[in-house]
Amino acid sequence: MKRVGILGLPQAGKTTLFEILMQGAGAAAPPGASARDRVGVVRVPDERIDHLTAMFNPKKTALTQIQFVDSAAAGQGKPGKGQDLFTGVRQCDALVAVVRDFENPAVPAVKGVDPARDLRELEAELVLNDLAIVETRLERIEKEMKIGKKEAAAEGEVLKVCRESLEAERPLREVDFAPEQERLMKGFQFLTLKSLLVVWNQDESSTRQPPTLGRHALAITLRAHAEREIVALPPEERAMFREEMGVPEDGLTLVIRKCYELLGLISFFTVGPDEVRAWEIHRGDTAVDAAGEIHSDLARGFIRAEVIAYTDLMSFGSHAKAREKGQLRVEGRDYLVKDGDCVEIRHNA
Repeated sequence: MKRVGILGLPQAGKTTLFEILMQGAGAAAPPGASARDRVGVVRVPDERIDHLTAMFNPKKTALTQIQFVDSAAAGQGKPGKGQDLFTGVRQCDALVAVVRDFENPAVPAVKGVDPARDLRELEAELVLNDLAIVETRLERIEKEMKIGKKEAAAEGEVLKVCRESLEAERPLREVDFAPEQERLMKGFQFLTLKSLLVVWNQDESSTRQPPTLGRHALAITLRAHAEREIVALPPEERAMFREEMGVPEDGLTLVIRKCYELLGLISFFTVGPDEVRAWEIHRGDTAVDAAGEIHSDLARGFIRAEVIAYTDLMSFGSHAKAREKGQLRVEGRDYLVKDGDCVEIRHNA
């Protein structure tokens, strides 16, 4: 299960976004996080699962899940000595930055509404946090080198590259690192190395368009306040209100879809009368990787995968008809699984 941290300056609407994503789910502080951080787990909506469930009428249906952390870190000033305000999101796989693009006299923006400026401030805070970690570690490596400990030399070299980028106010996600360098950095959980989704939080009068961002970063617009009102309505009434507002996609689906895009994730399905289930893997993963996601024993004993695309299965109406028409393919361990593949693994017991 992937984790996504939500950051934002005060009054930007990040907690509103968190509440939209939860849609009534429970939330609590994650281990090691600030008491003001909240975490919640949501199921990833997927209409394809609904249709497959209607087809197979299984005993159980299971969706993939994603965890969101509503962080109290950004915009809170300098931390105390030894305190890491970003603990709650440091181990997240991606970050969501909420910036304010709306006027509200009841909740005034102290410095005025300027989402581009707020994004720069957020990025600067993350850059400074990463830079402090880099400088602290480089100081220790320098001391170790002086007493003859050479093991950290390679780590020191990659951290110098990090320092150069951060001092130029360039986030680490925009730097080309070799796989070995990425391995050396993994334990630091640098914030600017994580994929970033910027949510331009607007109201009906907002006309700004978010900028095109750098590598591993995307921006979307969202009317968080209106979205929160819509999700409070009965499900059967939401579509009508969205149509009136000209917002075809709900906030939960939009944010999760973009997070999946940033993280390079796709879904494949296992189907049958016992269970219809969605599984999460990375784009480019193979059939044996998919088998391992289901269970490690399936990967070890992998023989073959029987595969049919979701759209093909729906058009044929059943596995039996697809097999009869020769559309149920047999694939080997190196087959690259595609988004929406329905997969059955054959393996040695």
